Amino acid sequence: MTLEEFARAVLFGTTLDDKLACPDLATLAALAPSPDAKPLAEIPRQPPRPERLASFGKSEFPRLELLRDDRARGEVLHFFANHELLALELMALVLLRFPEAPHAFRLGLARTIAEEQSHLRLYLERMRELGVDFGDLPLSDYFWKTMSAVRTPLDFVVQMSLTFEQANLDFSLFFRDEIAKTGDAKTAAVLDRVYREEIGHVKHGVAWFNRWREGAPGESDWEAYRRLLPPPLTPRRAKGFGFTVEGRREAGLSETFIEELKICSGSKGRPPELWLYNPYCEAEIARGGSGFSPTGGSRRLTADLEHVPMFLALEEDAVLVSERPSAKWLGGLQDAGFALPEFVETSGAEPLAKKITSPRLGGLEPWGWSPSAFDVFSPLRERLTDASGANGAWARRLLERGDFETSGLGKLFSKAWSARFLADWLATHPETRHSFGEASDVTALVATSWDEASRRVAELLAGGGTAMLKAPFGTSGLGVREARKQEELDGPLGGWARNTLEAQGALVVERRLAKTADLSLQLVVENDRVRLLEARRFVTGSRHEYRGTYLGKKLSGLDADHLRFVHSACPAWQELARDLGARLRGDGYEGPAGIDALVWRADDGSLKLKPLVELNPRWTMGRVALALEEHLAPGVAGLWAFVPVREIKARGKGHDGAEAFARKLATRYPPKLASGRLESGVLFTNDPLSARETLTVLATLPNPELETFL
Repeated sequence: MTLEEFARAVLFGTTLDDKLACPDLATLAALAPSPDAKPLAEIPRQPPRPERLASFGKSEFPRLELLRDDRARGEVLHFFANHELLALELMALVLLRFPEAPHAFRLGLARTIAEEQSHLRLYLERMRELGVDFGDLPLSDYFWKTMSAVRTPLDFVVQMSLTFEQANLDFSLFFRDEIAKTGDAKTAAVLDRVYREEIGHVKHGVAWFNRWREGAPGESDWEAYRRLLPPPLTPRRAKGFGFTVEGRREAGLSETFIEELKICSGSKGRPPELWLYNPYCEAEIARGGSGFSPTGGSRRLTADLEHVPMFLALEEDAVLVSERPSAKWLGGLQDAGFALPEFVETSGAEPLAKKITSPRLGGLEPWGWSPSAFDVFSPLRERLTDASGANGAWARRLLERGDFETSGLGKLFSKAWSARFLADWLATHPETRHSFGEASDVTALVATSWDEASRRVAELLAGGGTAMLKAPFGTSGLGVREARKQEELDGPLGGWARNTLEAQGALVVERRLAKTADLSLQLVVENDRVRLLEARRFVTGSRHEYRGTYLGKKLSGLDADHLRFVHSACPAWQELARDLGARLRGDGYEGPAGIDALVWRADDGSLKLKPLVELNPRWTMGRVALALEEHLAPGVAGLWAFVPVREIKARGKGHDGAEAFARKLATRYPPKLASGRLESGVLFTNDPLSARETLTVLATLPNPELETFL
């Protein structure tokens, strides 16, 4: 018998016995190649099978809680049996397609086929004992459709050994342990043998992969794997349930490969969404185009936070970053229960369209739509598809407008737009006065001339108050000034106000209220409804910059009087929010939005709510905070805090930075997890080793040390 004859019997056999026929190991080791072997002329559309095994479909693993049932365990083995059959057929196909491959490689593949056959026999025998026959469930042909047309033996080992067989290390070990918990030692023993021998299969592929791969000097095995893995496959396919480090070490994969794969994500079939943190949306809109140049501090802050969309994204999605976060920090988050998306670095000369390997995209999610977001995403427009739960269809229509200016979304970012909305809404809802106060107290003047603006400032100051002056386009507290004396308008403050009027065409002037608390309400504007999320209290610093959000359904951080008042005011606030969302949709916007509001104390001592201080028609830190709240154990109150590095250093007398502070905080409040959620302690939501402007921390309460920074 030659290698080719053995392979033909396996591939083209029409019965299960044909597929399982194999010479003894000694004969197998002595198999020689046929001297006149030629590559297989035609690849079968699907491997010949007995009729019962030739109908393909889709089925799912049974739920873990069902594994105490014999049939459920048999169904698990049915999945494995299907994969073994496909694998040995594909290996036989490779032997026939590449007779010129090194004989040692082909003999190793033949030995692997023999072991896969033995695995299949074990599965079939144990399945029948558990009441399941092969073919009782739909069989998948995914492996065949994906790999039958591989171009080279290297392609095969990349896809089979380093991807599908590597994933089987996880699957076999995971189900071995889960089934062992049910007391079924016999099935667990079968899976243990498969796991042990699967390590050798991966090792065979790793050896030839390292021998054949070519690349730039110093290219790691991980980098070569990423380069050689063809789309739509992603490294995520090389992982199963759980993640075995030891099995991969035994297979010869490097520590770098193992560490990178552990944290690597990507789509397994669902079209991914792309996420981009572009925090200068408002500045670009005010400028009239992309190209805004932030200060050094703002650039450093952006670098500290550019990964933030990862907390909003799904594991199948991709986040665009200038530099990927460190593997060590990401691994720590993963160990704490976070699912990690893929990170795509935007630096370098290669166009983004080439870096995004997925042929279809479910959606595009910039932090906020802006001129630069159009520049980044326009080349990807044709890849957008209408996927459930994503914005692909809407984003495609938006990008078809050609540029941001013609989209009409820019005006929605203006504080002038939201100020006018609030004034109009309150005028038609006088019944809300009890909750919101007099309209004259909570509405703003949108001044379009210096005379109009200065006159309103004078009126507010004459009443004994403080005037707030706001640029229509500004974020994170930028573009906000306070006037306490009339003569300040003759100095730098007046110069700033005049420049704003000239550059942005308006100035928002309002009374400064006696604020007692900041609140945010997040909403989602959909094509047929406006969905509201729960309100939370947030904190700002002395320059009106975001400092954090208190987490928990009980509105942590508010006393009993505030809680009673907020609950009483919420129905009216929610009505305004729904109407605001409908207005946004009417003006062409769909997606996330955040409403900032504040509780204030009126002259008579009563609490009131200014229901719309600022509108952000984009993703917000408040929305990220709600996503992080899902990582707290049920009933646990928490805080997502932004701690400025400059304040850390000031309190440490100039010697301590983010890293040292994080070590002290983690020592005092070590994280304790319950079912993958934070029950007590702290987790760092950016890397303390690289934080230059701010350290962000998810913490359970109480945490006096952290709260002193708020």
